[in-house]
Amino acid sequence: MSIAKKIYYQTVQLANLSLLKKIYPGRLLLPYHHLVSDAAVPHIRHLYPYKGVAAFKKDLDYLLKHFNPVTLQTVISCLRTQTPVPPNSFLLTFDDGLREVADVIAPLLFQKGVPAVFFLNSAFLDNQSLFYKFKVSLLIEALQQQEHTPATLDALAKVLQCPAPSKQELIAAIKRITYTSREITTALADILGISFQEYLVKQKPFLDSGQVKTLIDQGFAIGGHSIDHPYYEALPLEEMLTQTRGSVDFLVNKFGLSYKAFAFPHTDAGIPKAFFDQLLGGSSPDLDIIFGTNNHREDIYPQIFHRFNCERPGINIEAAVKGIMLYNYLHKKKGTAAIQRY
Repeated sequence: MSIAKKIYYQTVQLANLSLLKKIYPGRLLLPYHHLVSDAAVPHIRHLYPYKGVAAFKKDLDYLLKHFNPVTLQTVISCLRTQTPVPPNSFLLTFDDGLREVADVIAPLLFQKGVPAVFFLNSAFLDNQSLFYKFKVSLLIEALQQQEHTPATLDALAKVLQCPAPSKQELIAAIKRITYTSREITTALADILGISFQEYLVKQKPFLDSGQVKTLIDQGFAIGGHSIDHPYYEALPLEEMLTQTRGSVDFLVNKFGLSYKAFAFPHTDAGIPKAFFDQLLGGSSPDLDIIFGTNNHREDIYPQIFHRFNCERPGINIEAAVKGIMLYNYLHKKKGTAAIQRY
């Protein structure tokens, strides 16, 4: 995190929450997470930080003290009837459908009576395949935790087209693997003696269908998160639409859902207007609601809601909430709150 951001989050905690609510009225608070765990998770360790159980409980207590939880179904109902979402509301969302949802997160939420939405990738459900970014993390883990011969490092460098076979250079090159180049993770795993399939079977990093059914029975909501988690901006429009409809329709049909919700993987940056026109335009939209990651900013359709990252351990919940409220108030004052799509 930059020094400027640190100063911002430290300073914004001094702001009066009641005043922020007055100057930022009626907006739905949308914190998003991926993971909550006290354990080190190898397939995520080298991707992003996450909060432990105690910190997450504090977050829930703060949100429940100052805001009112709402369900996804309530938000969709408000959209359909063109009525405002209840004031001072919040809705928690969690991406990627990780096993910790069933093991850690949902039990805590259920105990406190907090609804949430869990966004799933259809290709990963039931641990059928492993997200390429998780493969990247496992490759880095193997490089860092094990000793390797010069021949092994040379072989990795050849696959990665890396000029120097040092561990630092190799790790930097592995981090540059993209969705398009993801197939080389298999060759790298073979060199390092890693079996991604064995990892799926033993560790079960994702939810299975039975766990998802239990979540639904407990009152939680689910939505699509693409088929296999690409960066949308790098895809042609038709593939964006296929990834979106494919993941949502799969879940609707498999679990008998009465709503269609979607959250972008990675980011919604650079997504063209035509994408939203095809999914949300007309008298019978394909989706009920779409979630982006653009920090509560306004978008071209009322069915598009933007979330903010609330899982960074270095930012406490008070700073995160006050920070997003002030951020949006300032954008509103400057006339830059609305996102432009072309």
